[in-house]
Formats: sequence, structure tokens, C-alpha cells
Amino acid sequence: MTIFRCGVIVSSRETGLRPGQFPLNAWYMAAWSDELGEGLLSRRLLGRPVLVYRLDDGDVVACEDMCPHRFAPLSKGRKTATGIRCGYHGLHFDRTGRCDHNPTGNGHIPAGTQVRTFPIVERHRILWIWMGDPDRADDGLIPDFGIMPNGGAYANIGNYLHVKANCLLEIDNLMDLSHVNFIHDGTLGNDSMRSAEVKVTEAGGAVRADLWMPGTTGGFGPMTGQPCDQWLNMVWMAPTSMMLEFGAVPQGTEPVQDPYGIAFHIVTPETDRTTHYFFGSSGSFAKDEEAKMAFIRDAQFRAFLTEDNPMIEAVDERMDGADFWSMRPAILPNDKAAIRVRRRLEKMCREEAATGPKATQPIGESDPA
Repeated sequence: MTIFRCGVIVSSRETGLRPGQFPLNAWYMAAWSDELGEGLLSRRLLGRPVLVYRLDDGDVVACEDMCPHRFAPLSKGRKTATGIRCGYHGLHFDRTGRCDHNPTGNGHIPAGTQVRTFPIVERHRILWIWMGDPDRADDGLIPDFGIMPNGGAYANIGNYLHVKANCLLEIDNLMDLSHVNFIHDGTLGNDSMRSAEVKVTEAGGAVRADLWMPGTTGGFGPMTGQPCDQWLNMVWMAPTSMMLEFGAVPQGTEPVQDPYGIAFHIVTPETDRTTHYFFGSSGSFAKDEEAKMAFIRDAQFRAFLTEDNPMIEAVDERMDGADFWSMRPAILPNDKAAIRVRRRLEKMCREEAATGPKATQPIGESDPA
């Protein structure tokens, strides 16, 4: 069993810092808006079973997916116009999580019969959830994905993979741009790109890794296989959101970022060793460009499924739940961005741990009435 406390995942094997430490007072991606539909969406997030559903008035509710009576998954119940009815004994919970109807026992509702709810915001076609202290949920902290396509059937968003690896290993991989020339050799990378060095900067709370590769052979896009100047730039926004800028131009030409040349990578811990991976790319395509959109989507899936994720899952298997720093890893120059993000997350966890009990509630304990 895995339990998330404030910034720390605690397992049954060991207490203390785990490799999947994450702050709770932050916005995580729970799902794509389109995943919700008219039904119930159950997903484990940061170790906690969460139910997400949309009411008849359009509002979205996120609550713990467990009835306080006999701990049945509420996702096995039925949505109503105003809340959720447990499928086991019929208790009904409104949008605030309060039990407002008991069909048995003369309607008696024990004091404090409540399901924990979580702040949730729908923005950028994403459902963002706050798993910590609800009084500190500031929607101004939601990562900026304003460049996300607003709509249309021909946009490469809504993609999802389940990864059997710790979420930090996914972030390490995405922030380490040098891996492209090895794991993706022959697809996105090649020998000519291997001498480039990553430049790391921080601004506005974001960590940015820029990989500028002048005088190389194109590894992606319309200049694949041609002499060019090309770039890969990854931007991390707390706690687990990333955007990749990519492009290539003829040698000596001014590098101008194509607004269609941006990929989205958002990861959310499921447990200490499994991860939800959401991804897509910028740009909306006309109907006659549907094949282009499908090509980009297929290329992303192919890279993740056959190149990135097999390696990341193998790394997780070799680490076997050990703390990253306890294994005394060799640190290379191009690890700067990944290490900086790890340190930022560790700092957020330390600060959060000192703020009080509200964000330290472990699974299985009731919130105070």
C-alpha cells in the first residue's frame, strides 16, 4: 500500500523520503476535459483514489472515490443531477461531499458523514486538481498552457499513457535533452547532434533547458536529413508540467519558433512507482490536414512506447524503489536541468511540511469534522 503525506510518499516497506516525493499544495493534471464525458472518471492521483464527474449545470466535482460508510468506490455508484449516489447502500453526497440523503434507517445521517472533495479547475482543455490544503488553492498557480489548441477535431491533444515508473524518472527524461541523440538515434536524433550542450536558466518560477545545435543534420520535421541549425528547448512549470519547443532552419538563418512546433508533456504521480503521462502538441489542423495531425500523434506515441518508456521502466525496475540520492548517481553536465527540478520539488516539499497538518492527511484517516 502507498500513502502520500505532505510532499512524501510513504510505503509499507519504509518511512521517510521516497523517490516519488511531491508537494500536495500544487496543481496537477487529473485528466483531459474530453475524458470526462457524461459518465464517471475514477483515477488514482498521488496515491489517493479520486472520482471526477460533471454535474448537469456543467460544474466539475472531484472527490475521494470511497464512501465513508463501508468504503465502497463511489465510481461504482450513479451520478445524479446534484451529486453522486453510492452503489452499495444508496447514500447520496452533494457537490461539497456532504451526505444529504440516506434511503435507509429512517433517513438518519451520522454527524460528519462526508466525502473529501478537492478543488478542481477546467482550463486549457485540462482538468487541474489541488490535492493539498483547499484554503491555499490559488488558480493563478495553474501552469500556463494558453497555447493549447482551443478546439476542433483535428488537434493533437488528449493523448495518454500509463507508465510503470516513478514520476521523477519521467521528469528526468524530459528535462535531459541530451538523451534524444541516443535513445532516439535514427528517429529524432543522430550523431551530428551529440556535441551540443544544454543551457539551463530559471525565470518566473520555471526551469528552462535550451539545446542549440548549429551546423547539424536535421533529426525531425521538414529538414530531416538536411544540413541545418536546430533546437530543442524544454520548459518546466511546477510541479510536473513541461513544454518542448523544437525547430530547425537552414544554416545561418534566424531561428524563429514555429507556434506549431511545441509539444506538451504533463505527468502526474499515480503511486510511488506508476505515472499518468498526458501529452500532445500545438496547432489546429484543417480537415484536409488531418493526415498531418495523425502523423504527429503517431510519431509521439511511437517514440514514447518503443524508445522512452521501455528505458524509463527498466530504470525504475533496477532502482527497485530506492531513493535516487542514496544510490550516489554520477552527475553529467547535461543533467543540470533535471537536477535543478528535483531540488525545486524537494524545496517545495520541505516548505510544505512545515505549514501545518491540513496537507499531511494520509489516506485512510478521516478529515476532522
